[in-house]
Amino acid sequence: MKRKIADIEEQESKLSTLLFNKSNKFTEKLSTKLDKSEDEKKPAWFDEDDEEFIDNAAVPYLKQNFYASKLKQKYNTLIGTPSWAELNKKENDEDDDHEILRTVGHLEKKKSSGLSKDLLEYKKFPTINSATNNEGQIIQCLEFHPKLSVSLVAGTSGVVSLFSIGGDVNTKLHSFKLKNWIVSSAHFTPDGTEAYIASKKNHNYCVYDLVKAEPKLVQLPKAIKRPSFFKLSSDGKYIATSIGMDEVYIICAKSKELLRSLKNNSNIVSVAFNSTCDKLYCYGVQGEITVWDLPTFKALSKFQDQGCVSASTLETSACGRLLATGSGEGIVNVYEMSNLTFPYPMPLKTVSNLRTRITDITFNGTSEILAIASSYYPNAIKLVQLPSYHVFQNFPNKLNLYQVQTVSFSPNSGYMAIGNNKGNAFLYRLKHYKNY
Repeated sequence: MKRKIADIEEQESKLSTLLFNKSNKFTEKLSTKLDKSEDEKKPAWFDEDDEEFIDNAAVPYLKQNFYASKLKQKYNTLIGTPSWAELNKKENDEDDDHEILRTVGHLEKKKSSGLSKDLLEYKKFPTINSATNNEGQIIQCLEFHPKLSVSLVAGTSGVVSLFSIGGDVNTKLHSFKLKNWIVSSAHFTPDGTEAYIASKKNHNYCVYDLVKAEPKLVQLPKAIKRPSFFKLSSDGKYIATSIGMDEVYIICAKSKELLRSLKNNSNIVSVAFNSTCDKLYCYGVQGEITVWDLPTFKALSKFQDQGCVSASTLETSACGRLLATGSGEGIVNVYEMSNLTFPYPMPLKTVSNLRTRITDITFNGTSEILAIASSYYPNAIKLVQLPSYHVFQNFPNKLNLYQVQTVSFSPNSGYMAIGNNKGNAFLYRLKHYKNY
């Protein structure tokens, strides 16, 4: 009887390892990465004589320079410059030879300084969610983890899945279902320990703990019955949401308390935080943009988006220089943020390559690519190279992406993901960028 029990326990252990080993590795890796970021490197030993010798220098960097210069001066005074340290004619001749070699193009390649403005070098990888395909017919959320090669995929079925991004093989790490939910937005916190998930149909939002693999529902303030949009600031401090009227509600992400409601002159369709998260840009339904100062909750300026009849969406760049707006007429305006203090700022560039309502605007992490898409027409997506504003002609080319819902880039732009209306989360490797 004991042998049978032992055999059963052994089989359960093997099955548990087979099913949950990858998820455990993910949480262990995440915990280890976070612990390493908190630890500080300590020196292995101290030399008391050194401390006495350089005690007069207050800054560590200056201490090192002070110490090195003193030793060099003392050595030169006593011994002088050794012959092996003196530059001679032969070494200079060798340098001239190297200079000649550098000018020969076929011997040494010149490194490209930026992204090419003509063609985008990319490779298509297997679909991220090919192991599940149960996130819903419309994939509305695609988010890359800020620290690990992991992607979150969610859509209209309420299923939220995490996948390890491995290129040829994208392994499912974890999946859970939110009942009666249509997931409309999802954001990772900057440290990568949590994900904030929201739905336009629910009076609450979900905070998912990635380390414990536990989802927790949090109630929204009473004034917010059904959030028309839900956005987490890049520093993880604020949540901006609205019911689609003229008020935007600012919630403290840590305490979950309502901080302030910002009153605008028109119904708000989209918002965006700037890169330092001290300003909020609110896009009114008729194209009016209001710039709010978050520390004081005061309106800094207001201006009209040039040529906009019906507003759709807007986004800011990670570099902190650009603001892009998309309208119902398929027009995308790109503004220089430094010019937005003027009463009537003019766009830096107007992109009119799409003819249907703009539903998604995304900058990559280096602000070299602007992705614009419309879910109203098949393959309505364009990738714009910045700062030339040339559209890459070879994307999507002959790819059949169906109706694009969302576009996302990994932190260092090594990967690009596209969600569509067929339940697919496509993955592409951007060859110009070397890191995840």
